Formats: sequence, C-alpha cells, structure tokens
Amino acid sequence: MDKLITHVSAADVTDEFKDTALTWPLWESRTHPQTPAKSGKFHFDYNGDYETERVLIMSGKATLSPEDGSSPIAITKGDQVFFHKGFACNWHVTEPMTKHYAYYDEDGVEVEPNPSIACDICEAECYEESYLTKEEEDICPDCYKADKKQYVGAEHQKFGEPLKPAKAKKREAPETNGATKKAKGKKESSDEEDEDED
Repeated sequence: MDKLITHVSAADVTDEFKDTALTWPLWESRTHPQTPAKSGKFHFDYNGDYETERVLIMSGKATLSPEDGSSPIAITKGDQVFFHKGFACNWHVTEPMTKHYAYYDEDGVEVEPNPSIACDICEAECYEESYLTKEEEDICPDCYKADKKQYVGAEHQKFGEPLKPAKAKKREAPETNGATKKAKGKKESSDEEDEDED
C-alpha cells in the first residue's frame, strides 16, 4: 500500500515543508474517538473530499497498520506523512500525538475540508446537530435521546456552534391603561359608601 501513503523520516523533511505545515490546524490524538476509550487505537479511512491529507508530526509516536495487510508503518515526531485517498489503516498511538494537517486536491492545491463532527458513541456524522458534554464528547441526537440522564448539562449545538437557549416568555398582562384598577377602586369605594348608609 506504499502508493497510498508517503512517509518521510524527520531527518529528510525539508524546512520549506515544516514552515508551511506550521500554518495548518493542529490535531491531538487524545481528543480523537478511540476503541476502547483511551486506548490510542482507532480505525481511519482516508476517503474525504480531497486527494491527500498532508501531515507533520509534532509530538508522539504511533504505528499504522494498513487494512490491506501491508507492513505496519511507525511514525514519530518530525515525520512527514501524506495519506492518499483510499488509504485505510488501524492507528495505535503509543505516545500522545499532535500533528499539523491540511488537505490537498489532485492538482496539489490546498482545499478547505468539509466540516465534520462524529458521535463519540456510535460514530455517526452529527455536524448538523450534536450535544457537547462536560467531558467534551460529541453526542448525536439519537444517542442523546437514548440516555438523556447521562448527558445532563450537555450543550446543544448546530453546525458546531452552541444554540442559544430559548428565553422563557414572560406572561403579559392585558393592556388596560389602568382602567380595570380604576374600576375596582370605584367599586370598592361605592361598597364602603353602601355600608356607611346602613
């Protein structure tokens, strides 16, 4: 599967690539869903709307086991890795990892990735609507509804942004311009006058 992954050891990475990579977003392995939780293990298919994900490993170590059975690939701090469309592997992060990453099209032009949020329970895509727990887990609406008690206090989000809670509507008093109050006052005073006359 060498043609679907390009790995350059840290000693051979160019300064130009490093300088460019430092402008890209930073990914942290500890925030990526893992099976089992906190094991450093997860499966990943590189099949997004891009031809290549380019990466500069900033810290940590991992072993990538290609799905096709090819030899495992060890990556570590300073390495450059290109994950080409169609590559699939099992990750095993052995030391917490950070990496800068960017997506490129078939002409080598950097492209914006489509936003994505995956449920940390069932891995369903839930970018359009999700719940962010206090533990910073993303939960899809179905998993949230299945166990609302477990996710009490989770922040409801749409497109990765918190929804503003709907303000409770205040009960509005009927508009009377004080006529009702004045009428009540007149009635009470006329009742008192009636009592005085008796």
